[in-house]
Amino acid sequence: MESPKAGIVLKENLLYDNSDSASSKSKKEAQPDVMSVMMAEITVEAAMTEMERKVNFLMKVVEERDHEITALRE
Repeated sequence: MESPKAGIVLKENLLYDNSDSASSKSKKEAQPDVMSVMMAEITVEAAMTEMERKVNFLMKVVEERDHEITALRE
C-alpha cells in the first residue's frame, strides 16, 4: 500500500455538536460541516515554521485589539 503524499487531510470532527437549537440562523440556511484539518507527512521544521507564522499573526491581532480597546476607553 502506498503512503499518501504530503499535504492536508480533512476529516469530520465527530466531537463537534452542530445541533444548536438556540441558533438565530434560519434552518433553511446551508451550514457547512465542521472539518478538522490535519497535516500529513510534513517535516518538523516545516510544521514549526507554520506554527510560528500563525502565532506571530495571532500576536499581531491581539495587539491591534488591545489598541482598539484602549482607544474606546479614552
